[in-house]
Amino acid sequence: MRRTVLALSFAGAMVASAQAEMAAPTPAPVPDQMPFDVPYGASIDIAKAQKAIAAAVAEASKSPRNWKLAIAVVDTNGDLVAFHKMDQTQIGSVTISQNKARTAARYRRPSEAFFNVMQTPAGGYVATLDSPPPTASPGGIPLIEGGKIIGAIGCSGATGAQDAVACKAGAETIK
Repeated sequence: MRRTVLALSFAGAMVASAQAEMAAPTPAPVPDQMPFDVPYGASIDIAKAQKAIAAAVAEASKSPRNWKLAIAVVDTNGDLVAFHKMDQTQIGSVTISQNKARTAARYRRPSEAFFNVMQTPAGGYVATLDSPPPTASPGGIPLIEGGKIIGAIGCSGATGAQDAVACKAGAETIK
């Protein structure tokens, strides 16, 4: 009787193992090209940074919007070049706008890419050794001129989607 129970247990374990192997998802193919492989260029200057901020403020101020934003422009390293806080912008958005811009510059992709990963079942934890860690929220966009990243713009204060719209207007001033 004891041998029968052991044999059945062993057989059950083998069936469960085989089912688990069959249910395992097929790994995604490894791409040949690296995503977000945009080279860095010379850092943005103050005149271009101020132009990008002005465009973001204009977009946020279109009637009937009245979005109250903090807008940061950083260089290729993620260090602040220019900053603007619209009247009555929530205080917490000052740091968040800078972190969104820093994320976009350092990781060479919109901060929304991290937000999108966080929305997946496996994305609740994004491992990174960077300090501060990437900001996973829409509204940080790399600034690309001549095919090279020269900095990034980050907006915060409205919804993530609204922040991204204003930042896109600022990013479009850089060619």
